[in-house]
Amino acid sequence: MRRGFTLLELLIALAVLAIVSMAVFGSGGDTARQQHRMEQSTLARWVAENEVAQMRLELWRKGKKERERVYTARSDPAPSADERDDLYDAPAQMSLGSRRHRVKLGDRTWQVVRDVQPAAHPDMRRVEVTVYTVEQGLQVGPVDTLTAFVGRR
Repeated sequence: MRRGFTLLELLIALAVLAIVSMAVFGSGGDTARQQHRMEQSTLARWVAENEVAQMRLELWRKGKKERERVYTARSDPAPSADERDDLYDAPAQMSLGSRRHRVKLGDRTWQVVRDVQPAAHPDMRRVEVTVYTVEQGLQVGPVDTLTAFVGRR
């Protein structure tokens, strides 16, 4: 007598295999989507941090130019580094309001919205940077929002 699988046993085995395969492929797709979101979120945070660093650099450059202007206007001998800091320690001005622009990072285009508001201390500004991804020319998101406080130095 020949022993083998019956048609019913083969159909049950195929059904089990199909269910297991769907579960494996479904979780693989979820993993790929999750990885994409994490990558996008990380890059968006870098874009926001770069924006705040750029603001601080611009503020420092403005302050340096203003201090140099004040130093060169003086007729006294050149002051020491400590005297220069005491001589003109006024903050460079950071304009309030919103600014939008696009940047490229990680082979992607990002829309950056920077909103500068006054803070409780007069020498500080509250900066909120919101980053959107740009897909097919359209702004999608927000992907990330960073709030920072920027001072006069």
